[in-house]
Amino acid sequence: MSRLAGYLLSFALGCSAFGQGIPPNLSRTLGTTPPNVQLVDTQGRTFRLSDLKGKPVILSPIYARCPSACIVISRSVKKALQQLNLPDDSYTVLTFTFDPKEGRAEMAAFQRNHELNRPNWRVAYVPDDNALFELLDGIDFRFTYISEQVKDHPNLLVFLDKEGVIRHYEFGLEFTPQQLQRGLRIARGEYTLWERVSDWIFPVGALGVLATGAWLMLGSRRRSR
Repeated sequence: MSRLAGYLLSFALGCSAFGQGIPPNLSRTLGTTPPNVQLVDTQGRTFRLSDLKGKPVILSPIYARCPSACIVISRSVKKALQQLNLPDDSYTVLTFTFDPKEGRAEMAAFQRNHELNRPNWRVAYVPDDNALFELLDGIDFRFTYISEQVKDHPNLLVFLDKEGVIRHYEFGLEFTPQQLQRGLRIARGEYTLWERVSDWIFPVGALGVLATGAWLMLGSRRRSR
């Protein structure tokens, strides 16, 4: 394999590594409002998604006993928000477990172990299984069991606007300040059309250049034989 073809393969693999599991169908979810389910936070306080209206919300579905990805996601979000240094009253983070077998004790331990202690960071679970799966269906988040402890799931954040409408998804394991800033700006309606187009043009263009280069190099090798 040529070096250029190797780069192309690495680029493609890097793109596919943004998340595991079945990715959400954004055409089905963007612009919709997730079900207004009741949650319980680690202090035992009940609330509904509608109680978070008035500012953008970052939804982070994880499970507390996750051995790897959920830990990386939560720590990177924490670090990125610290670097952005935005006012606490300008957004809310809601980390909730998608595992119906987890409750207050597991989520409290997750919050304590990873120091998710910002005043605008809610760590919670949905006590009713039917309501939980309604919420997961509302954001089109699907997971499968690999074993009793390990689950295959997409790695993502969901951004809601101040009315609770889904406006954006970010995919990955280690989220950057730029990703969170972009998601919050989209949730606030501040992201321009050119910025949206640029987000697609440059990655697709880079992949096209690599693909073209690999094709030309392989064609040249065939002709020289």
